[in-house]
Amino acid sequence: MGMPDYGDFLDIARAHPDVHLDTTMAFTDFTEALTPFPTDRLDDLAELGDRVLFGSDFPNIPYRYEHAVQVITDLGLGDDWTRAVLHDNAARLLGE
Repeated sequence: MGMPDYGDFLDIARAHPDVHLDTTMAFTDFTEALTPFPTDRLDDLAELGDRVLFGSDFPNIPYRYEHAVQVITDLGLGDDWTRAVLHDNAARLLGE
């Protein structure tokens, strides 16, 4: 997601269709306390949903894996967006 420069990375992804972003550590309580995602860019995140991939860096994270999944669903960007980020985008990108 390019933290802490979320907006710049969203702009790069918008300008370059082959660029994908991953969610490793983004949106979690741990990261939001230090470098929060700008809520005014949620529409951009939703628009680029076909190029956002779930990332976890598990087990090297300072929170539970389940939390990383839950914060994605809690963004409220819809079931289709959430399913794409948590599974479909990676499956498509990897040709599965």
